[in-house]
Amino acid sequence: MLILDLKTVPDPAAAKRLLALEPFSDGEAVLALTTLRVARQQPALQPPPLRKVVAAALLHAGPERFELREFDGQTGEPALLLALEQAAAGGEPPLWCWDGGAQTRSLLLARALATDLALPRLLAQLGPRSLAEQFGFAPGLASLWELAAVHDLPHDLGLREAECEQALATGDRARLLAGSGADALIAYLLSLALEHGTGLRTSASLRAERRLVADWLERQSATHWRAFRSRWSP
Repeated sequence: MLILDLKTVPDPAAAKRLLALEPFSDGEAVLALTTLRVARQQPALQPPPLRKVVAAALLHAGPERFELREFDGQTGEPALLLALEQAAAGGEPPLWCWDGGAQTRSLLLARALATDLALPRLLAQLGPRSLAEQFGFAPGLASLWELAAVHDLPHDLGLREAECEQALATGDRARLLAGSGADALIAYLLSLALEHGTGLRTSASLRAERRLVADWLERQSATHWRAFRSRWSP
């Protein structure tokens, strides 16, 4: 299975299947990734941006084996395609890939941390705000919100681009941390749903992890966390 930043998926039907978590074959994954080089038009008279593509393959060895591969979008794309083709040929499902600059790091970190169970511990000890500070969760993750909406998560509690710019301009660090923290929690809950949707997590395990998040939210007094809890049910 391949998950891309939806703005880079050239086939609307493929994007729709991604949102619905319908089967997305390895062949389609490689084809979609191949088209990334033409999915974004570079502005004229401007140097090409440093675009990186990150691929993560969850290997057969188990959830503790989370392999992260990073490639430069200018020179490393052939190597990335080859790696994906080899993984598909070797039957190493599922495959995840994000392409989206600042969005990449936060989403992959959420996925990796959720896989090795470090994120639940962080949630219990420090809360999602710590993720915004420690792991660089960036506000303005449109693709994250689109996926979150499918799973009935309160995606609008995160920061939109205009809100982010305003908070940066006014130095409103509290708003930045609150919005980024909400995005971090949404990313974690979404990763649980993706694990369940791809058969990596049982329904009982999914309910238990969501209950842990709900219990943490019940202990929070900040307005935005109360709003999150009032609109989300485990």
